Amino acid sequence: MSASHIINSSLTPTTPTAVAVPTRNRSTKPSEVNLLKLASKAGGFETKKAAQECLKNAGFIATPEVVGSLLSAVARIRSGHNNRPERVVLKRLGHIPERTDINATISREPVLLPKGAPTIRLISLRKQAVTAVAYSLIRHGAAGGHSLSINFAPDASAVDYKVVMDRNWNTYRGQFKGWSADEDHHRITVPLDWRLRVERKGLADLGGMMTLDAHELMPHGDVQLFAATWARQGRGFDVKVDRGFMALLGGEHFHADSAKAAISGVQRKVKAAGLPARAVVGAYELSVEGFIKRYKGRNISVSVCDAQESGSCDFGIRSWCEAVGLNYEGGDAPLEMVLQGFRARPQEEVRRAVLYAVRRHRAKHKGTHRTCDAITA
Repeated sequence: MSASHIINSSLTPTTPTAVAVPTRNRSTKPSEVNLLKLASKAGGFETKKAAQECLKNAGFIATPEVVGSLLSAVARIRSGHNNRPERVVLKRLGHIPERTDINATISREPVLLPKGAPTIRLISLRKQAVTAVAYSLIRHGAAGGHSLSINFAPDASAVDYKVVMDRNWNTYRGQFKGWSADEDHHRITVPLDWRLRVERKGLADLGGMMTLDAHELMPHGDVQLFAATWARQGRGFDVKVDRGFMALLGGEHFHADSAKAAISGVQRKVKAAGLPARAVVGAYELSVEGFIKRYKGRNISVSVCDAQESGSCDFGIRSWCEAVGLNYEGGDAPLEMVLQGFRARPQEEVRRAVLYAVRRHRAKHKGTHRTCDAITA
């Protein structure tokens, strides 16, 4: 190549080459679908900055408005997952059933058996049954103190009810210090199967007297007959124990020393109870206060003979009189005192005795009255 050719070549102008200039991609605003896809893929964002980075990496703008929309999409997805069971139930049933408080059910105390061996619990139950009847029928609770113990008899001869009175010198204080206060200690002895022999047969409380033992005998027709031992209230805290026979017929009962007397007594009592009250119609249906209100103010007396003729047994009459503070040996008492006792201890036998006394008083003025001696004869 010649020198001139080289010189000419170097002087010839060359065409400049184009240089590539990088262009900036313009980010777009994500649609609702894009936001849900990003939220589902990410699962959640701990900070707003993390949400911004996610939008930028996906080629979307990351303005505060878009970031808020992305976080809202995350919240909707989580709410949809959490509420899916309710939505399924609502779709199938059409309503949401009421929820039960599981924690309240779990926190409830479990049902436990009573403490102690079964034999000990059974004996305790037997004593509780006897104690409840004794407290409801027999006077108790002296100023100096009170106690009650239950023993179980090996045989019927040992059945008893005793009250031991004692004195307590430590009850009173102050100016009454040194004075004695009475204590009543009740000792009850009943058969081991008292609940089976007495309570379950409805014999525990008959006429205000506590049945301690009852041995069923051969019935006399429709009359149920029992050889029994019962306790009745005496004066003060004294308790009388009687042994004899009880007869039951038509919801009525009668205590007597012999089986024959008990049978005839309950039959007479049922007959007397079936007679209509000629004095006032409906007297048996009156309440206690209504009965007292109707018959108070009458200047008549109610006698032991009235109670006997209306069907009551002598043991029951004595027990009721002692319980309300009336003198049985006196033979009679004013109607006002009898009604006061009836309010304190209402018994159907007392109601019958009062009605019999009212009829007797009316018959006396009519000249048709029979004396007690004539009735007995």
